[in-house]
Amino acid sequence: MLTERIGNVTLTQTVGSPYHYVRYRRDGRQTSRSLKTDDIAKARVDAQAISDKLNVPAKPTRGDNSFRKFAEEVIAADERRIARGEKNPRLAEDQRRILRCHCDAPLGSLDVRRIKTPVLEEFVEELRDKDLSPATIKMILVLVSKTLQAAARAGSIDHVPIMPKVSLKQQVRGWFSLKEYQNLLKACKHHEDAKTKVYGYKITDELRRFCTFSVNTFLRPSDAKQLRHRHVEIVRTKDTQYLRISTDFSKTVNTPVVSMPNAVPVYEKLLKAGKEAGYGNPDDFVFMPKYKNRTFVIRNLGRQLRVVLRSAGLYESASGETRTLYSLRHSAIMFRLIKGKDMCLLTLARNARTSVEMIDRFYARHLTAEMNVDVLQSMR
Repeated sequence: MLTERIGNVTLTQTVGSPYHYVRYRRDGRQTSRSLKTDDIAKARVDAQAISDKLNVPAKPTRGDNSFRKFAEEVIAADERRIARGEKNPRLAEDQRRILRCHCDAPLGSLDVRRIKTPVLEEFVEELRDKDLSPATIKMILVLVSKTLQAAARAGSIDHVPIMPKVSLKQQVRGWFSLKEYQNLLKACKHHEDAKTKVYGYKITDELRRFCTFSVNTFLRPSDAKQLRHRHVEIVRTKDTQYLRISTDFSKTVNTPVVSMPNAVPVYEKLLKAGKEAGYGNPDDFVFMPKYKNRTFVIRNLGRQLRVVLRSAGLYESASGETRTLYSLRHSAIMFRLIKGKDMCLLTLARNARTSVEMIDRFYARHLTAEMNVDVLQSMR
């Protein structure tokens, strides 16, 4: 259910009503009122207008409310404490490295007022996708928490959002069996036809194509969101077809990726749709090309996928593991481990831009002898 703070009012929805409501306090009394519209964009405009008319002045905003600014202030404060001999001299150096290597790209330019718990949960998923240890992720979240606390003390946010929990036990992500993957695509199609909206944006065929593309290319979601048409080449031989994906970015090694054959028709449809919408040029993005904010793109796809997964009963695996966009890459690797004939782990690792060790730690943990019983029982 939608709950969004706009100025001095809270925009929300009520069970059983299609309309959006606003709640606010005036003269010590709580007031709730219907906006008589189910259009989220219009509701936000009306809510802002009501907020502007209230006698209580809105909290003043500063010129720069970026995460980066407050993080720099936190580090500067710790440097002063180091100078007084109160902190370990390595603290500031470690925090600057954490900000530069892990926080700046996904969070640095974000307004701290937009950093809510779902944003932090997605941030943690990106950190896990870098194959970082849980202890390292906890260290990164310490700086994030200190930064948001500084923003709260400065009055830029009302409160510090709940931080995601990170267990020191090695986390293994959920993946989809072949049947579950097929059910996921059917659920995506159902929501397309129903024109389901998530945070005001319709679920379209782009989510289904993103799922199919990811499972057939092994790409991380963080790489897929930045993918441009100039990075993709269609290769056809006498025996097969595939996409050769050569990017100038990657979270780990930056080597070309070779797709499965099914990725070719999916990409061709994306390219056709992009050209029909006025995109499809070499420098245009493959997914949601009209949005320049690529963090928004991956966040929007992640939110929509969660709605689809919950509606289809696929949000958690049988063993309780949560499924996210990253589960698509996990599934791509698992399908090769299970279905691939004489699969070479080194080849798979290189193509997925990871290592054999990481495949064993994070992906092959789900692999059982029964999944490859034909190989186990094979005879020379």
